[in-house]
Amino acid sequence: RHPALRGVAVIVQGSIRLTFTYAAGRIGSRFLSGLRDSRVILGAHCPRCELVVCPARAFCPICGTDTADLREVGPGGAVEAWSGVPGRGTYGMIRLDGADTALVHHLLGDADLWESGTRVVARFAVKRTGSITDIEGFERGES
Repeated sequence: RHPALRGVAVIVQGSIRLTFTYAAGRIGSRFLSGLRDSRVILGAHCPRCELVVCPARAFCPICGTDTADLREVGPGGAVEAWSGVPGRGTYGMIRLDGADTALVHHLLGDADLWESGTRVVARFAVKRTGSITDIEGFERGES
């Protein structure tokens, strides 16, 4: 490297498109199948610390114990936090009824509708494919 360039950051703006396949695993697949086939949202229950994690994952994020026991949570919950994403809408952290963690997802409706504690309910897509987008988003309402 040229001595004059030492310590100089070079920034190049651009984008790279990466196509990939994601293996959801045993628990993730059950979570996504529940959305697609039954319009249910599943959380994973930890038998050791009793935490219910949503979206379901194969291990407890607190103690690392396997979480094979899945339980239905939601479809209602409460907004814990939210933020507008320019050109993409409003996203929120939603603690679903029966879950101990929050799920990040799209909030449907005007940005001025949201505040901490607002009750929401999941709106499922008409055509579901086994993806988190099988939940179209969350709208104001009770479950």
